[in-house]
This record gives sequence, structure tokens and C-alpha cells, in this order.
Amino acid sequence: MSRKKRRKPTTPAPTAPATNLPSTGRWRFFVWMSSFFFVAGLLVQLDVMTAWPGAEGFALANAVGMEYGPYLPAALNHLLLPLGESVTGASNASFLFPRLVSALCLLLTTVFTYRWMTQLFGRQVSQLTLLCAGATFFLPFFGKVATADALALLGHSGMFWTVLLFGLTKDRRKLFPFGAFALLGAVAAPVSTLLLALMLVILAVFQRMDYGWQVPAGIAVGVSCLVLLVQGPQEANTYWFYGQEDSRVLDLLYYGLLGMLPLAGWLVAGIRDLAFKGQKFEQFSLIVSMALVGTLLAQSLLFMLLLALVAGKQMQLYFDGNYPWKDYVKTVSVLHLVVAFVAAFLLLTGGGIAFPGAGFRAALGMAAAYWIFSLLAVLGIFGERRDFAIGGSVLAGLLTIMFFWVQVYPYLEAERSWPRRLLETVEVAPSTLRLPDEANESELSSALPYFERAGWTLGETGAYELYRGEATDSVAVGGGAQVRGRMILRPSGFGLRGVGE
Repeated sequence: MSRKKRRKPTTPAPTAPATNLPSTGRWRFFVWMSSFFFVAGLLVQLDVMTAWPGAEGFALANAVGMEYGPYLPAALNHLLLPLGESVTGASNASFLFPRLVSALCLLLTTVFTYRWMTQLFGRQVSQLTLLCAGATFFLPFFGKVATADALALLGHSGMFWTVLLFGLTKDRRKLFPFGAFALLGAVAAPVSTLLLALMLVILAVFQRMDYGWQVPAGIAVGVSCLVLLVQGPQEANTYWFYGQEDSRVLDLLYYGLLGMLPLAGWLVAGIRDLAFKGQKFEQFSLIVSMALVGTLLAQSLLFMLLLALVAGKQMQLYFDGNYPWKDYVKTVSVLHLVVAFVAAFLLLTGGGIAFPGAGFRAALGMAAAYWIFSLLAVLGIFGERRDFAIGGSVLAGLLTIMFFWVQVYPYLEAERSWPRRLLETVEVAPSTLRLPDEANESELSSALPYFERAGWTLGETGAYELYRGEATDSVAVGGGAQVRGRMILRPSGFGLRGVGE
């Protein structure tokens, strides 16, 4: 391939509508129905959930206590905490509005992504991408937790789309929203935003070699460095997902791909398509491939949105007569169906033991919804039925997420509420509590906002410490207590004891 062809890859344009499209009315109904399921799953249980281990526990502890000043999202959450208690008397009502801020950021990400992606790739690809993003198991969760994850995603996605539009259209008006989104990303995660901004500048240079790229580079780097100087380095209270200070690139890759299970066939075919077209220097494939690598290295949740774009693009192309990767979609979809059946069996077996009766029936409904819609997707893929193939894949993820929060999670919450039960059984007056180690004991951070709210002082040293051991009933240890509970799935014993005992 000559150097000239490398410098002038083909310009992406909205793909022509694929054949075998459903009627406009049916498609709109499906999109609005999927949107309802997504929003319902996003908003339910926000005032009930116990704080999640990792960064939400640390961030809420900062918001409840007096350490919210240096970290801007925690300062905002501090102002919002009393509002929830004035609205509802639920167990975690004070965490309602901080979590609603995350949900709002995720919805705004959807709005801006649809607006600008439509200009780049067309309306159909935009809709399919957002449907795939909502059907993932991993990405929508960050709209339910009171951390800055959703704010970082909003900033990073806005930076990415405005840079692409600026590079393709040379519209300098896109520099203003780029600066605003860079500010949002820097407030949430300055280090990640700084890395991503530098990589986006490289993308902009790749798109066009003849315009002044120094302006967006200066905005991104300057804003990131300014916020980094003001609020310090990125720590555990920035991201729920990381929960510690070291790099988690491989974990982001692992959980990101695992969350794409309902769309596994489309994703694998999309990666194969990217590799094939990237060898031919097709610009869409090169830009998306470079962005995937950049967002992964920057540890940005935009990585998940780009995976959804890869899968959604294949949903559009699959029903064209010349689509070359049908065998990939079919093979992986069948393998996924088999794996889903085995996983559902194991889930029901474990759920039947841990939560017999009503809990087992709730898990059965969730597993049945996932497997049945995955089966419909396979039938649509083999039968060339676009409505079954796309609808089954998307609804398998959306309905499973909604059923989990509506039916299954209340049984988990009964044992995830161990921090409140531990405080009820503790026999000592509020004292000093040593913060758990972020690298090894972040699961204990779920209790931090509750101890802070009860009057305990949190610090690097303290008279008492939290610990995790074997599951047992309430047993007094060192003047404290131990209760049975679970971090997420595995039952354990959580307790309070004196330091050194």
C-alpha cells in the first residue's frame, strides 16, 4: 500500500439504509419501548441500594463527612444528601439525589451521542449503537451509583464526538463544546481525561493534516492540568470500577467484554470487520480502532460505548446481501446461547440454595427472559429476520437488567445491608475507625458512609477497624460485633474489632 493511500483514507459517510427494514411504526415503537426499559432499570432501587464497595463507598463517606472540599463531585453530593431524606423515608434515601445526578449524566450522554453520531454515521447506526449500549450489563450500572463515572463518560464522549466533527467538517464552533466537555471530564477524572485528550488530538491530526490542532490540544491539556493541580491526583473516590489507585486496564477490558455478552455475535463480527477494513485503510475502521485503544489505555468508560458502536454497525450491515461475516455472527451467537443455558442453570442452582422460594422464582424469571430472547435472536440471525435478530439481542440485555433490579436485587439487598445491621449491634460509642486498605479490602468500604453518618471519625489510624471473615451469626469481637452479609454475591461475616485484636 503506498504512502499516498495511507494519508488519504476514504471518508466515512452515513451508510445507505439496509434492506429488509421493519416498518417505520414498528421500529419507532421498538426504540421507545427499549428506551422505557432502559430508564426504568436505571432509576429503580436508587433509594434502597446499600452503598457499593469501592469508590462509591469512599465517595459517599467523603460527601457525608468533612472531606468533601478537595473533590468537587463529593462537594456536590454533600449538598444533595438532605434532599433525599425530605422526599422519601427509604433506607438509603440520602443517597437518592447523588445517584440521580449519575443517572442524569448518563441520559445526557445518550442525548449528545445521538445528536452528533447521527451527523457522522447516520440515524440508523446511532440508534443501534445506543440500543446496544443500553443492553450491556456493564455500562448502565454506572448511572446508578453516586460516583463521578457517569460524569466522566459524559465529558469523554462529548470530547470524542466534537473532535471527530471538528476534524471532518473543520467547524470551529465545535471547539466550544469540546472545551466544556473537557472541563466535565477533568472534574471527574483529571488523569484519565488528560490521557484521552492527548489521544484525541492524535485522532484529529489523523483526520486532517492541514488545520490548526493546537487549539483543541491546548484546551484539553490546559483544563486537565488546571483541575489536576486544584484537586490532586485521581484516587479511589473517582471511580467505582477501579476502587484503588493502580492501573486497571486489563480489568476494564475483561469486564467490558463480559458486559457485551448479549451482543457477543455482533461484537466478534465487528472486531473482525474492523481488522479487515483497517488493513484497507478505511477511515471509519481506523478511527474506531485507534479510539478503542486510546480509551482503553486512558481507562475511560467511553471504551464501552465504542464497543456498542462496533456491534451496532454490524446490525446494520448484516442484512445486506454482501455481508462477509455472517458465519462469525452465527457461530458466536449459538455458542453464547449454550453458555447462557449453562450459566442460567448454575445461577438457579445457587439461587435456589441461597434464596429458596420467592427468591428462586425471581431468579428464574430473569434467567428465562435472557435465554428466551437470546434464542429469538439466534432464530432471527439464521432466518434472516431482522426484527427477531436485533430485537432479541437488545431485549435480552435490557429485560435482564430490569428484572434483576426489580425482582432479584431486593433479596440481595436484604444481606447487602450489613453496614446498618452492624451499627445496630455494635456495643461501643462512636470512636475512630481506620480506613480499610483500598487495594485488598475495598469491599469493606460499603460501611464507610454509614459509620461517618453515625458520628465515627475516619482516618488512616483509628481505635477500631472493619474486617471480613467466614459467614456466621452475630458474634461479639473485641467490644464490637459481627453480622452475616454479603458484598455482592458471596456470603461472609463482617465485623468491627479493636485494632490489634
